[in-house]
Amino acid sequence: MPASEVARLPVPERLEPKKTSRSLVTSVRIYFYTLYNATSATFRELLASVGNKDAIHGNRLFDRHVAVGMIKKAAIDAKDTLTATANDGEVYRCIVGIMRQNDMGLKLRRRDYQRLTHQQPAE
Repeated sequence: MPASEVARLPVPERLEPKKTSRSLVTSVRIYFYTLYNATSATFRELLASVGNKDAIHGNRLFDRHVAVGMIKKAAIDAKDTLTATANDGEVYRCIVGIMRQNDMGLKLRRRDYQRLTHQQPAE
């Protein structure tokens, strides 16, 4: 090879983004805040329950499942295949993390609920 020639290795024509948990959390966070802050409080109400007694559908986990479905529907509407094709459990895990980061974690909410419902009446 002459000294003036430069060797170049081939590179692929196209790269597909890798699916990582961090990118899923980022996508879910966008839809979470959009749905949570929407004028319709449906998404917010689905996340408000701390037990089956105060759940909209009679089961707290089913309420969360419906919330996951709302996020996945928003992802389908936005043509976000990463979130739309993600496992429901992974999306739910992202929702739990986002709620915990915003001081709305289940343990904290249950403790506040206990405090609220078991107060002594004022005399």
